[in-house]
Amino acid sequence: MTNLVFFSSALILSVSCIVYSANRKTLQKVQGYAFFMLLINLAVSSTADIISNYIESSRVATGGLLFTQILTQYIYFVAHSLLAPTFALYIMMVNGSAIAKKKCFYYLFFIPAILAEVLILSNPYHNLVFFYDQNADFVRGPGEWLIYLMALLYVATGIYYLIKYRKAINAVTNLTLWYFFSFTIAGVIVQATYDNLKVELFAEALSMLGLMLAIEDDESMIDPISRAYNRSAFMAENTRLILTKHHYTVVSLNLTNYRFFSRMLHFNEQSDLLHMISTWLKRLDRQTNVYRVSECNFSLIILGKTNDEINSIIKKITARFNEGWIYGRIALDFNVQMRIANVPEDVSNPELLMELAEDMDTVEKKGVTIQRNDDLYFLARKVQVESALHRAITENRFEVYYQPIWFSGTEKIYSAEALLRLTDPDLGRLSPEEIIPIAEHNGLIGEIGRIVFDSVCAFIADPRFKELGLKYIEVNLSVYQLIMANTVEQFEESMRRHGVTPDMINLEITESASLNSSGTVESAIDELKNAGFHFSLDDYGTGYSNLTYIISMDFLNIKSDKGLLWASDTDENSKKLLMDSIRMMRRLGMNVIQEGVETKEQLDLVLEAGANLIQGYYFSKPLPKEDFIDYVRDYNTSNKNKPKIIGMT
Repeated sequence: MTNLVFFSSALILSVSCIVYSANRKTLQKVQGYAFFMLLINLAVSSTADIISNYIESSRVATGGLLFTQILTQYIYFVAHSLLAPTFALYIMMVNGSAIAKKKCFYYLFFIPAILAEVLILSNPYHNLVFFYDQNADFVRGPGEWLIYLMALLYVATGIYYLIKYRKAINAVTNLTLWYFFSFTIAGVIVQATYDNLKVELFAEALSMLGLMLAIEDDESMIDPISRAYNRSAFMAENTRLILTKHHYTVVSLNLTNYRFFSRMLHFNEQSDLLHMISTWLKRLDRQTNVYRVSECNFSLIILGKTNDEINSIIKKITARFNEGWIYGRIALDFNVQMRIANVPEDVSNPELLMELAEDMDTVEKKGVTIQRNDDLYFLARKVQVESALHRAITENRFEVYYQPIWFSGTEKIYSAEALLRLTDPDLGRLSPEEIIPIAEHNGLIGEIGRIVFDSVCAFIADPRFKELGLKYIEVNLSVYQLIMANTVEQFEESMRRHGVTPDMINLEITESASLNSSGTVESAIDELKNAGFHFSLDDYGTGYSNLTYIISMDFLNIKSDKGLLWASDTDENSKKLLMDSIRMMRRLGMNVIQEGVETKEQLDLVLEAGANLIQGYYFSKPLPKEDFIDYVRDYNTSNKNKPKIIGMT
């Protein structure tokens, strides 16, 4: 009776999982079909065992009952012997190692299972697997141990692929597979050791329930609006496929004008539209998974297709988006930036594939534009620059240059801005405009910022710095450094080591960073202010300024963006705006640093408006430390070659 309870429980669990899986509204990957076969296998095995065990325990079977008992035993053995190979295959599908395997692999993989099935089906002729004695009692034959040996072979295969490709899936999935794999093996061992305790099926059914809830229930990987897979699933799938050395294609569709149309639609209408697009993309090919990676992006992962088949899919997508979409009474002509990357030939990094989907061109083009092969050079360039940054940190290749800042009150060099420079042996000179965004994205900005800050502290501690009469050094601070928890501690440690006080360093943050800062950023700014640092607002005039907020931040300096200055050379309105903004900031009691001054006319203009600190090539380009020291010493102690300043008040 105890065994009937175990068998019945296994049946209830497996049938419940079948019903739940069959009625899920989520997407099905190939591994889902393997999992479903495991559930069917367990349900059939449990049903067969219930019938056979009930007949055996209730009476001595003869005639039709004996035939039914023997038949259900055959059904059990035929079905259950397939459980081990199916489970091993399922593991390989979860970690991606089974995808795109050649046919010869599967022929070899299933040979032991086929031999076991032949042994079972031919059992009436040799009784090597099992037989019933004259008392209708079940008797194991030596062939059953061969079936267990076959199962052990598949268990070993599953363990091998679990270990080999453990990095292809996340830690939770790995732990889940190991736990329930071990749980199943424990059930087999208990039943093999204690023949009267039939717990194997129950242990397997419990394992299937755990796998279904932890792995197969992929609702957390589904975008709730479009019902496509989400960005987490996109990242996980690319990681899995790359680590298991697959060749495949990613097609990224950036709907560059989606936000324009979204303003015309209510939220429910936007959801319907995105679901309509997602559904159409899914119908292109059953083996192609569709992902909504960002608000404006759908991406496809295409496996096992020839170039002609991939080009056919691309042509269908192009034709569909050129045709336009109709939602209600609105005609939606999306501009689509389609990027096609072959993995690993074009891209071999999951993070770069994410950028393929997120990084849109700033200049929008009408219709469908396609980028592939050489058009994706920017991704390869990013990999090269990232490598250069890692090398520069390891080999101490970063340099800090200093650009003088001139003060109208004394007509001398008053301070300087510290600027990062890097010359890579392979890539040559790399500009900060290229370095900083990449460093911010990959997390190296914290270490690079520490290097710059420490170099500035070392310069300030140099006795020659005091001889120059400089008041402080401007140091750029990325908003990402403010998010990092240890930035303030790093700065304080560098200052202690070099004997520098915070009044000798002025931290520059950009207008966009200050206005869009989170609570974490504001807390970090307050902490730095409490430590004695002052702040400058960089690139003032490039964003939508909130003057109340700027005043409340109590900036020491406001740095006027060079773009507005250069535009004023040819545009009268830009000139008026520049002069009015400088005058306003000066009336509010703030110093104004005008950057980008390159000509005498520009200098006269900003001095007339009231700018009291000037930075630009008119005085000097950024210089290495030793050249900077020589320049400032010469400029501040000699009137020779000084610019003749007019219009100064």
